[in-house]
Amino acid sequence: MKGSPVQGVISTPGLMARDVDSLALGMKALLVPDMFQLDPQVVPMPFRQETYEDKKPMRIGYFTGVEHGPPTPSMGRAVTMAKEALENAGHTLVAFDPPDALRAIVDMALRLLTADNGRTFSTKWLKDEVIDEYLEGQIYLWTMPHYLRKIVGFLLKPFWPRVARSISHRLIGSVYDLWQRLAEREKYIEQFVNEMKKKNIDVLLCPALGLPACKPEHAGKTLAATGYTSLFNLLNFPAGVVPVTTVTEEDDRLLDDWRGYGNDAFDRSMKETTKGAVGLPVAVQCVALPWQEEKCLRLMKEVETLCPM
Repeated sequence: MKGSPVQGVISTPGLMARDVDSLALGMKALLVPDMFQLDPQVVPMPFRQETYEDKKPMRIGYFTGVEHGPPTPSMGRAVTMAKEALENAGHTLVAFDPPDALRAIVDMALRLLTADNGRTFSTKWLKDEVIDEYLEGQIYLWTMPHYLRKIVGFLLKPFWPRVARSISHRLIGSVYDLWQRLAEREKYIEQFVNEMKKKNIDVLLCPALGLPACKPEHAGKTLAATGYTSLFNLLNFPAGVVPVTTVTEEDDRLLDDWRGYGNDAFDRSMKETTKGAVGLPVAVQCVALPWQEEKCLRLMKEVETLCPM
């Protein structure tokens, strides 16, 4: 987003609409000469309608979860449901395992977001703001001194290694560390793109989040669920979400035995906030390579058509 000092994890405003055609219309309205003239930093690319309306079968990579952060049952089921519908429509679905997902999400995305130890959050973005009580713990963690984070991480590691890693592993403590991590990000983007090229994948299908909408009181405790979105912020890939189903009684029953990564603090919060969520909408995420927004929208349109809500 313009004006943001955060480097390496690209945030951007996104359109919301009742259907995918309306999203495509919004993109067409934005990708016009007037916009390019107003901001010379915007690449002058027109919307490619022929790509959006292409009927040629796609080769789609998919994954229902990542090992270090399995989604709750309804989220994985939604991807499987969309995958089967796309296969029945003639598309080719290929299993895809995001390379080094834990390193990407924790050591790069999370660390780059808090590279200044939360000073920008506390002194600029949140200055004089009323902090919601349910987010106070998260803000405290972002601004906790590094020596305290290392102590907490050391104490938690034997019991909750994933939580410990999220708090204290490979903290960025200098400009040198930041530059090295940004270089690591560039290499990771190349690695991810090469994995897609190896399998000749056009687009990706995956969970939109690690869980359906959470209860307000758990908003600051379910950070692990956001890995499915922060991964593509790190990569700077265009992505969009489409609702395909709702949480069912069976999903809720399966949650009783769900342990996530290892039943740690993150998993327990996700389980607690998802229990009883029957009827809530469940979405999948559609992702394309950089500058391929039309392909992302095309996959979203296919999913919307094949899995109507």
